Amino acid sequence: MRNLMTRKAILIAAALSLFGCSAIVEPVALRGVAPDAEGQEEFEINVRALDFAAAKNLNSVSYDRIVSMPGSGSSANAVSERSLRKTSFPPIVGSQPYKLGVGDEVALIQYTDASPSIARLSAGVDVGDNGLPAGVSLPSSSSNIISTTGRVGTDGSIFLIGVGRIEAVGREISELRDEVRSILIRNGSAPNFQMEIQRFNSQRAYVTTDGASGRASSVIPITDKGTTLREVIATSGVAFNESALTLIKVQRGGKTYSFRLADLLAENAPKVLIQGDDHFFVQTLKYLPGKVFLLGGVAPQIMPIQPEVRQTLADILFAPAGPLASPSAQRSAVYLLRGRKPVEAHQLDAQSPLSLLVANEVELRPNDIVFVAEQPIMTLNRTLANITPLRILLRDIEAGNIP
Repeated sequence: MRNLMTRKAILIAAALSLFGCSAIVEPVALRGVAPDAEGQEEFEINVRALDFAAAKNLNSVSYDRIVSMPGSGSSANAVSERSLRKTSFPPIVGSQPYKLGVGDEVALIQYTDASPSIARLSAGVDVGDNGLPAGVSLPSSSSNIISTTGRVGTDGSIFLIGVGRIEAVGREISELRDEVRSILIRNGSAPNFQMEIQRFNSQRAYVTTDGASGRASSVIPITDKGTTLREVIATSGVAFNESALTLIKVQRGGKTYSFRLADLLAENAPKVLIQGDDHFFVQTLKYLPGKVFLLGGVAPQIMPIQPEVRQTLADILFAPAGPLASPSAQRSAVYLLRGRKPVEAHQLDAQSPLSLLVANEVELRPNDIVFVAEQPIMTLNRTLANITPLRILLRDIEAGNIP
């Protein structure tokens, strides 16, 4: 009876061993998830050899870096740089004459000494280039100069000594000069004056920067000189940093435009002039390390990669805790998986020195998967480990411990 049980147990062990051997000799293959796998998505995987030509194509893929978006709750997230690359500049508008507004200050200087009267001008007295009779120059004494400054009030008017009150809001300084000239002539005075905007107080643009040192805001006055957006950013202390992504958003007229600092500093970037009530938000986002996933005949790992370093497949394979450091790794079956729909699996035989040169040429990208097959002997060990209870049973039978 005991011999019969022993033979049965041996037959069962042999069958299981053959089953394990079938798993061992089964060729390494990458398959998509079966369509009927519950809750799983089916993937199409294309396997191809990894050579120098394939390495060149893999390196042509843009490095989609990950940036950290600050905020609270769901607004704080890690997003790809590619999703932030959409560039929209404000419409290009040429330089526009400055329109006076409430709070602007205008300075008027009148030269009164030796000024010709209207009667003498009408009598045909020659007038020089300086607006005075030939041979007459302006006096240097300040007593011969009337200087006055007026501020545009909330009613839109400005009062100037020697001229009176005139409307100013929404008008150009050239229009005010024409009106002052007409008033002086009408009053019998020669129109020898200089009129300029002394202080620009009515129109402003705003800059808010959000960086490592915290949030800061500044006010940029709008003048008649025409200030470009590039000049505003430069004077706001925003510096170009290759280790971070700087985004700029412009709020103008109820619309929001966004672009990167690198786009603004590009040689062919449009010349954008700032306008009143523009609001510029400058945000510096930190780059996060990319992740490469290591699977297969080694312990699953997530290995960080840095965009400025540009690690290669060889860097991962020969890392101290990399796949080739593991005795269970099958060097002839190394796969680099990239993309989706379909997934491209590039196979490398790491036993060949030439293939290692290829691995040194392939730059890794975030979310790459490095899959290394397992040595067949390791698969056998795993199979035997699964039938350990049967081995214990066989030992007990041989020892006569079965009741």
